[in-house]
Amino acid sequence: MSDKIRLTEKLGFAGGDFACALFFLLFSFYGLYFYTDVFGISAAAVGTIFLVARLWDAINDPIMGIIADRTRTRWGRFRPYLLWMAIPFAGTGVFCFVVPDWSMGAKVAYAAITYTLFSMVYTAVNLPYSGLMGVISPNSAQRTELAQFRFMGSYSGSLFIALAVTPLVSVLGGGNEQRGYLLTASLFAVVAATLFLITFLTTRERLQPIERESSQVLTDLKDLAANRAVLVLFVSSLLFFIGIALHLATVPFYFKYYVRDSYSLFGWTLSAENMIGPYFTVSSLFLLFGVFATGRIARRFGKIRAYISLLTMASLAWAAQYFVPAASVSTLFAIEAVGALLAGPLDAIAFAMFADAADHSEWKTGRRATGLVMAVASFGRKAGWAVGGALGGFMLAWYGYMPNEAQSPETIDGIRLMLTWVPAVAGLLGGAVLLFYPLSERKVREISLALQASR
Repeated sequence: MSDKIRLTEKLGFAGGDFACALFFLLFSFYGLYFYTDVFGISAAAVGTIFLVARLWDAINDPIMGIIADRTRTRWGRFRPYLLWMAIPFAGTGVFCFVVPDWSMGAKVAYAAITYTLFSMVYTAVNLPYSGLMGVISPNSAQRTELAQFRFMGSYSGSLFIALAVTPLVSVLGGGNEQRGYLLTASLFAVVAATLFLITFLTTRERLQPIERESSQVLTDLKDLAANRAVLVLFVSSLLFFIGIALHLATVPFYFKYYVRDSYSLFGWTLSAENMIGPYFTVSSLFLLFGVFATGRIARRFGKIRAYISLLTMASLAWAAQYFVPAASVSTLFAIEAVGALLAGPLDAIAFAMFADAADHSEWKTGRRATGLVMAVASFGRKAGWAVGGALGGFMLAWYGYMPNEAQSPETIDGIRLMLTWVPAVAGLLGGAVLLFYPLSERKVREISLALQASR
């Protein structure tokens, strides 16, 4: 079995997460704003939809992981889903941005149904895509590099969303935000489906499970429940993504209602609402810069030490933004850039550690369940996004937010807390949990060598 992974395969693999990011981050950056200020339903309704749909979606992750682990085709176990689900992903994504001229109750129902359907289809393509990283190579260092390329794709998608959404909505909509968001989503759907097909065509599954007696689902779940490394990573990911989901969802409200006026941003005078895209751009760009350093940082400090340190410092950068006055937008942007740079390697390191945890489970039990382990990784991310996104809607409602109106001082301070301190506390707790992670770099190397010898 050749361990060599060519650049074309790495880039093709990265394209898959760029495709996922087009819609995942469109909802993360603009979803709460779209549903309240454009679609026209209440913040509490949006919070409930996000919570229920994303938790239901997260619950489906282990099911999809079990299905993927037991899929056998001439293309492998995970690659076929990139082919099968490309068109459903694109179609359901577009339906979410159709705004029907219905009663409020009917609109809430439509939003709930379409968003839930999209979330389920997202799982059916993203979960196998995540599992693919664990079977392209058996080598831990190469998987860290693959994770780096994956999140180069993801953060490039984030940068594209930050740069493109506001101007595309404006140009394609011609002043009509409903039309602008629909046409923008339609364009993204075509790009995403194409990229999934490219990922399918350019990647290979090199790693096959050791042939032993087929395990039962209950056995796999028991193995998972006993895997301390997976459980610790899950809790940490859950907390981190609660923080980042709330932070990102709050950005449009922060500028529209707290900053409000036009200020100088590094020499350019911009209105508050025209700073939203640049803020996301700075965040996405420095996340991308950070991910380039993933391999070097992981080798220099070890994955677990690097993750805890980076997450702690990034969380403190979130907290620091609370103390920035509305007029000091250049300072705000600079702090966000530092936080994003520190957070850049986190996703790649986390997924590399989940792949290590899958190896540990196989080494310990003799059974490999890459899909199920990656389902737990995806579950933690999605549950975090669910709680963080829902928390945004619920906190807006709690603080008395009313769309497109002047907000009370209490509401504005609540928005500031949502952007800063609440995400920071979640991130700090996520770093603290990782103090209980049991796999050292030396142990990971020993397990990798033992598994390669047994194949």
